Amino acid sequence: MSLRKTIVGQFRKPHGFLGRLAGWTMANRPSNIDRNLWTVELLDVQPSDNVVEIGCGPGLALEACLLKATQGSVLGLDHSQTMLDQAHNRNAVGCENGRLTLKLATLDEAALPAGKFDKICSANVVQFFPDQVKSFRKMFAALKSSGLSATTYMPRNKNASREDALKMAEEVAGNMKLAGFTKIRIEELPMNPVPALCVLGERP
Repeated sequence: MSLRKTIVGQFRKPHGFLGRLAGWTMANRPSNIDRNLWTVELLDVQPSDNVVEIGCGPGLALEACLLKATQGSVLGLDHSQTMLDQAHNRNAVGCENGRLTLKLATLDEAALPAGKFDKICSANVVQFFPDQVKSFRKMFAALKSSGLSATTYMPRNKNASREDALKMAEEVAGNMKLAGFTKIRIEELPMNPVPALCVLGERP
C-alpha cells in the first residue's frame, strides 16, 4: 500500500500512532473546526435536546452540542477507539457527569432507541455509508417527531469541485426523502478550495 493510501485510510478509521496524528489533524484543521461548528449551529440544539453524532471523531461537534444541550444528553458514535479516546479527553467533564456517552460502533451496529433523539448529525461520514437509504431510515426511526437530521459533506478528493459537493448533497437529499424525511433543505458554507454542503431534514 502506498504512503498516500495509508494516510487516507487513517482518516477513514484512525488507529495507532498515525491514527492519533489524524485525530490531531481533524481537531486542529481550521476547515474541520468550521465545518463541525457550522453543522451544530444549523441543528439549533436546544437546552433539553438529546443529540447523537455519527462518526464523532475527536469530539469537536460533541463539545459544541454539550455547550448547548445543557439539560439534555449527547451520544457520540465512532468505529475508531482512537477517536473515542480523543473525544473523551476533549469532553472528560461531560463523560464524568453522564451527559455524554461514547460508543464504539458504526451507525449500522449501534442500537439506537426508537424516537429518543431530537437531533442527529454527521460531518464527512455519509460517503462511508454502505447503503444511504438504510442509514437514513435508521436515523429517521431514532428521531422524535419534528426531530432534525443534519448531514454535512465537503469533498476531500484530489481536484474536488463545488459540483462534487452539490452532487453528493443532491444524492443525500434524495435518499433522505426515500427514508421519510420532509422539509429537506441544502445549506452551503463557502470554504477553500470547495464549499461544505449540509443537508437537513425533519421527521414529521
